[in-house]
This record gives sequence, C-alpha cells and structure tokens, in this order.
Amino acid sequence: MADSKNIDKALTYLGSTLKSIVDATPQKELSLIDILKAIPKNGLPADRIDGAVLKGIKDTSTSERLTITDAGITADNITVTTLKADIIEVKEIKTSAQLEKFDSIEFKTDIVGKGLLWTGEGYTKQFVLRSPDRFFSSENIDLNKDKSFSVNGISVLSASELGSTVTKSSLREVGRLKGLIVDGSVSINQYIYYNSTSSRLGIGTEEPNAGLSVAEDGIEVMIGSRDASRGMIGTFASHALDIVTGDTPWISISPSGNIQLGNTSQEPVQVSISGKLAVKVAVPDPNVDLHVAGPIRFHGHLHIYADEIPTAGSYKVGDIIWNNAPRSGKSVGWVCTVSGSPGVWNAFGLIN
Repeated sequence: MADSKNIDKALTYLGSTLKSIVDATPQKELSLIDILKAIPKNGLPADRIDGAVLKGIKDTSTSERLTITDAGITADNITVTTLKADIIEVKEIKTSAQLEKFDSIEFKTDIVGKGLLWTGEGYTKQFVLRSPDRFFSSENIDLNKDKSFSVNGISVLSASELGSTVTKSSLREVGRLKGLIVDGSVSINQYIYYNSTSSRLGIGTEEPNAGLSVAEDGIEVMIGSRDASRGMIGTFASHALDIVTGDTPWISISPSGNIQLGNTSQEPVQVSISGKLAVKVAVPDPNVDLHVAGPIRFHGHLHIYADEIPTAGSYKVGDIIWNNAPRSGKSVGWVCTVSGSPGVWNAFGLIN
C-alpha cells in the first residue's frame, strides 16, 4: 500500500541518518537524547516521502511544483479557498467571482492615467484620471431616465431640465422655447441686437438711434420718443418716409418735410377729416371747420385779401382779390377779367 511504502522509506532514511550520526561521533556511549539532538530540523525532506502529510501539508505531486527560497515562494498554479494578504502584486486577474465585501480601489502613486480599462472587444474603452482634477471617459454615460447629474448635491442636468443654478452657457443651438428671460445685452444671428446700456433694440444695426430701429439698404427707420412727452416715427439721416399699403405709398414725407397725401400714379384717394382743419394757424378758431391763414385756390382760382388790385405777379381770369378794408362806397373786391402780369382787374360788389 502507499502508506506502508512511505513508512518503509521513512524508516530506511532514518536508519541511514542514525548510522551517519554514529559514524561521525567519537567512540563513546550515545544516549537517545544525544541522537535526537543530532538529527537536523526538517531532517526528513519531502522528496523522501511520496504522498505524505506533514503538519497539514499533503504532497501528491509527481514533479516539483513549489519552490521556497529566501526571496519568496514560487508556484506554477495555486488554488485556494480563502486568501488573506496585506499586499498582492499581479499582472493579470481573471475571475467570475462575486465580491461581497470589498474596500474601494485605491491608486496611491502615479495616479494620473490610471482607472478602468475594457479591452475585450474593439478599441480600449476607458474611464481614467486624465489630469489631477479631471476624469476622462471614452464612452457615453447613460443615466436612468429619472436620474440627473449633480454638483454639490444640486441637480444641474436631467433628461428634461437644466438646473436652476446654471446661469452661464455658450449654447449655439436650441429647440423650441416656451419662455425666455434674458438679463443683459443680446445678439441674435448678428442681425438683431439689444443694447442693455441704452435700452434700445436694433434690427439690422448694432447702434440703434431710437428705442426700436430697423435698418435696411442703408436707411434706418426709427420708433421711439422725442422727449418724455412726445413719441416719434421717422427716419434717420434725412431719408424720405413712405406709409404704404399693398406696397403702394399713400402718404409720403420728403427729407425736407414736404407731405403728399395720395399717389399721383393711382386714382385720387379720399381724405376725410373728422374735426376742424387749420392751415398755418397755431390756434384754430373752434367756430369754423376750415381755418386758413393765407391765400387759397378754390376750384382753380386764387382767392386773396388785399387793400387794392395787384401791380405785379401773374394772374388768371377768375382770380379774386377781396377788399381787406371794405367800407361804404367801395367795392367788396376785384376780379381778374384778362389774364396777365398783373392782368386786367375790375371791381365788383359796390357797398351801399
């Protein structure tokens, strides 16, 4: 049997050892204690005992598998149930075990560039420390739909919201906005500008000259106020202004202030005034509908007030000069009967 063979080998080796001790000892009586003291520790090496069990170690190998030197222990393959150690240095670990109790992974020296690497398929996936204060991930990070990114315990980004503490951004493109509050100046596509310093809005101009300015083709149209009591609609830099409907101007104001109602290339327009009309009058007479401070031309004929008939100027037949100082024995006025400069004038309307 294997056990009896081991015993035979051990006894044989023990006999050889005892004989060598006796041969090496001066001729004297040896006691058992002297013999036991002469046997060196570990005097029965494992290569002398095949398949033996020595103090909890069972050797069933057929060749050398374990080497012990002053530098350490070298083994081809180790299978353990429980391993406890202060420091383990390995090149590669392969495991499918479940870690039920495990402390944090700690990188103590040369920590930059270290982290988690996945090399199983394709390129190496990384989650590593890129610099002393920044992590790098080579892949997307996908959170659960109800989770969010937080800073100092405050949510800053979720699937549907930016956190209330996010006050600065360099957004280049956004989708549909429901509400927008902006503090400070604004530039939209380098075309619409709001200047928070002057509180002015410019479309097509960075420097609006009114509360609202629209610039196109070098002309700036302004809507604003002249002062605290008057509003303003007009143009900047002495440009003409048209008020149009259907692309047709109906009210035109020249750079010098001349105003034209209607359009000469269209049918005459109707102008209705619901109220009093005054011409060159600072304070219109409330008792009249038309108050004119000067000559008028009515149905193609001039009507003017003067003290006598004209001595200069061009007039047409039918022009009338009303006597500016009528009195008994004088005429109401004079009428031009022959066109000319000044033409022929005849009195009419004798005052009795």
